[in-house]
Amino acid sequence: MKKILFLLIVLFIAFQGVQGQEHRFNSELDRFCKTSIKEFKSIPADRKKELDGIAQQLAVKKYVLFTCKTNSRRTLMLQVWAQTSFYYYGIIGKHAFSIGDSITSVYPGVADVLTESGFYCTNQRNAQPGGYLISISKEYPINMVSSKNEVGTVDTSKGVLVNICFDNDEQSSITATTAHTNLPYQSPTRFENTSKEKQTYEALNQQIAKEMLYLARKTKVVINELKNDADY
Repeated sequence: MKKILFLLIVLFIAFQGVQGQEHRFNSELDRFCKTSIKEFKSIPADRKKELDGIAQQLAVKKYVLFTCKTNSRRTLMLQVWAQTSFYYYGIIGKHAFSIGDSITSVYPGVADVLTESGFYCTNQRNAQPGGYLISISKEYPINMVSSKNEVGTVDTSKGVLVNICFDNDEQSSITATTAHTNLPYQSPTRFENTSKEKQTYEALNQQIAKEMLYLARKTKVVINELKNDADY
């Protein structure tokens, strides 16, 4: 009887944990994440290799920092999706940030595509940057965006610095003096104010979501492997 009662308690706790996760992630965002996870096989081998390398570093470090000259589009989307992915896979103590040489307001196309994915993007007069508060649900209203143009000295022993720009003239000044990993994404700016803008942002958002969820899952795998080796 005691064994049965113990089992029921364990199952109840596990069920509550699942319910808590579902409660924090609104159903639309949870559905978008599940769809993105099913597309892991479509990530090219060379991209997976880069993501695996970042995961190996991140497993023993505290944060990932995405950088580009202007911190308003790709870097912010990466920050939002990386932090969301850590939450999704229950990875505690890992954080995502973004940085650039300059700060501009969050481009409306970014807020629009994140809203379509299931995020809550609301205008806040005093919120920074660009007056947006972006969160995974109404019940979990922590702003996923924290745009800065300086964070002091980047300690690469504690974090992974990731350059996300293709061209040298796009890269932030911090990459010239700090060890970093390259994970480039095409800039969507050339399609802005054209008939292809919405399509371009949707494709970029889907790519980033898929790759950041993959990165988080891989990071969790590496963390568990290191823990098992230590226990052994």
